[in-house]
Amino acid sequence: MTVRVEATGDLLRVGIRDDGVGGAQFGRGSGLVGLKDRVEALGGEITLQSEPAGGTSLSIELPLTDDAGASQDGP
Repeated sequence: MTVRVEATGDLLRVGIRDDGVGGAQFGRGSGLVGLKDRVEALGGEITLQSEPAGGTSLSIELPLTDDAGASQDGP
């Protein structure tokens, strides 16, 4: 598994890649739909690439500003 994290300006990028069996999808009880909901609630974007037998890549971009109305200081 490879994990990459980068913060530039007002954007946080996280990339995760594995060489597993692939075939991951948003939904179908995988838990990825919950992650997608949380990322989008923070004003971010999430991308999933997961061809069967080709591993899985997940990319997340999150704004480091409070534009989405979420507090970065906690509850």
